[in-house]
Amino acid sequence: MTESRTILEKPVVLYDGSCRMCMTAAKQLRETDKKGVLEWLDITEPSVREQFPKVDWKRAEEEIHLIHTDGRMRTGARAVRDIAELIGGELGQVAARAMDLPGVKDAADIIYHIVAQNRHHLFGRTSEEPAGSKESPVK
Repeated sequence: MTESRTILEKPVVLYDGSCRMCMTAAKQLRETDKKGVLEWLDITEPSVREQFPKVDWKRAEEEIHLIHTDGRMRTGARAVRDIAELIGGELGQVAARAMDLPGVKDAADIIYHIVAQNRHHLFGRTSEEPAGSKESPVK
């Protein structure tokens, strides 16, 4: 994946800043990221969309994205797995390894998508404006 930012200094996490659950999870993970190995970007910020024009923004509104420094992109539960591994620590390493076990990846994907599809109903939004209703400066 080639982006307008040709070189990332560190992996980038794209999260939905209009979602209360996403904001809370990003905040907690950012606090866990003591070494600052990840850059955390809110996709509701227009400048973020300008920096990553090849991201499928409809999909980014539905699930977390992790863009590695080499351009690989992970989404959903697999992004969470890689985030845990990158943040590290004993808990992060155990979580990442657990997600590599047979059947766990598939179960994690299913659970992630069920929660993601219902997150606004369950946890609310940070604003009354529905996600995606802002006109994106990048078409």
